[in-house]
Amino acid sequence: MTETMRHFPFRFVMMWSLFLACLMVSSVSSQELNSPDVTPATEASRRNTAVTLNYCRAALHRIRRAPSKKILLEEQQRILNNLDLNQIDDPEVITLYRSILDEIGQVEISDRERVVIGEQYTRGAQRKMGTDFFVIGAQAATGQVGSMIQSGANSWWDHRSTQIKRDSDLWQVEKTQFTTLMTRSSTFLDSFWKLSRKNEIPDRWLLRDQDLDQLTQTLEEQDPERRLRMLARLERFMECYPPYWYYVARTHQQLGNSDEAVKTFQRLSEIGQGHFRQDDMLASSMANMALIQESLKDPEAARTAARAFNYSTRNWEANLVCAWVLGRHAEYRDAEDLILCNMDDGLETEQSSVALVSLYFHSADKPHLKRLLEDEAIVKRIPIPGLLLCARLLGPDDLPRGAETYLASTLTAVPRTSGRMNAISVAAARSWKLSDAEASITDGTHTFQYAGHRAIDEGLEVSFTPALESRSDGEVGTTLRMTLQYPSTPAIRIVLAQDNEDEVAVNDQRGSSRLPLFGGSLPGRTRQTQKMYRIQEIEVDGLRLSLRPEPVSTDEIRALKPMFSGEVDSTRG
Repeated sequence: MTETMRHFPFRFVMMWSLFLACLMVSSVSSQELNSPDVTPATEASRRNTAVTLNYCRAALHRIRRAPSKKILLEEQQRILNNLDLNQIDDPEVITLYRSILDEIGQVEISDRERVVIGEQYTRGAQRKMGTDFFVIGAQAATGQVGSMIQSGANSWWDHRSTQIKRDSDLWQVEKTQFTTLMTRSSTFLDSFWKLSRKNEIPDRWLLRDQDLDQLTQTLEEQDPERRLRMLARLERFMECYPPYWYYVARTHQQLGNSDEAVKTFQRLSEIGQGHFRQDDMLASSMANMALIQESLKDPEAARTAARAFNYSTRNWEANLVCAWVLGRHAEYRDAEDLILCNMDDGLETEQSSVALVSLYFHSADKPHLKRLLEDEAIVKRIPIPGLLLCARLLGPDDLPRGAETYLASTLTAVPRTSGRMNAISVAAARSWKLSDAEASITDGTHTFQYAGHRAIDEGLEVSFTPALESRSDGEVGTTLRMTLQYPSTPAIRIVLAQDNEDEVAVNDQRGSSRLPLFGGSLPGRTRQTQKMYRIQEIEVDGLRLSLRPEPVSTDEIRALKPMFSGEVDSTRG
């Protein structure tokens, strides 16, 4: 280990203390602070100093609590190297600050380690926002996406607040690099307090380690009502720490306290702006505030959403939520810019591409929509009810052939018998979202209703049994008509025709402990074959789409088939 690396902790702490001292002295002169009449400008300057000081303190605190390369890299990129130095007009302070970053930079983190650390954060932060929120629900009443309004858009700060856990040994910095840093913490606290007293910055504006520890413990509370009460008790010393107000606002949002959430987000924007060059927290705050305002039919929602762009464009969730709000107000160009920020920078491209499809659909931008639907990877991400609405807009002649072929392969049906009663098993791709629809099937003589479902590879298997008023005996016809009714979406009617070329093997010989899901042959009997029904036609809101998959493309359009595992479905009523 080099001599520089060996003395890293001591030098780091001493330089940090000196930086804090210079920062506070440079922001407000002693004469101004001792003046009985403090001007608004002086008050604002003191608060900005306290906010910057608290951000630095919080970053150092997290590094001390979890001395790993991952934490060091995050705090360096998100806070220490992201602070807007325009808030500091003293050249000596800026020089000292940059030297602190240089000291941190001497902890060696290879390019490969940076990539893996970044991937770990992406996996931890990734969550599905619900593609139907964009495609199907884009014109729905906001009350139908209430859960999305309460969960809102996350930012790095939501994940930073989770319980601090040590990383694996792979990411540990040499212990000797942090030993002195840990033992010098009491000296740092003492210097911190003395300097703040000397410069007359109110103690209630400045954080201490125990305040940050209490905040971390509070944020681990899963009950939002209790968490809100605990946060309120910490307010006295959190006045100049913007993340505190962010967590308060997010908790109000989670509880559905819309008015209080909006007020808190507004307060956060007043005290928190101007400190970072890329402020993910404020971008997320604007997205969440816009989402709440939209639910309240506040005409300011679109303007609030547009403000997020001014703070940061690297928060993919905020970009998508703001794009959704802007799209509802026909601000299509601004909405497109936000989504393309994600696409261009490789930020959650799967959900972003679906959002872009939704935007082009609702703005009736047929050329761009058709171009997206020529990409088979994007087509497979789109919920099929939304894909059908896009097909209705384009018309059968302009729907790309690949999208039509894909649709033909996504749903099949097989008749089953249980004693003398008929039943039907439907296998559908996940993108049909059949669990969200009211579904029924008829062959003209029999009517079948939903009876249960279970997950299978690449999709869902749904069982249908005869309705109470329907016949239950007799053979199933050669054509089935399936009706799907999704919330706020025109009814979808599917015609499935019997495919004479495709026989499905069912009721394989099984052990006596496994029973067929829909009845039929008893275990151990000779294997039988049954016919499969494939999509022939789909009708939705005036569009009639005839689907005729080509036999030569069977590898690419392989249809899902019911598996008949014999497992009883727990969802059946």
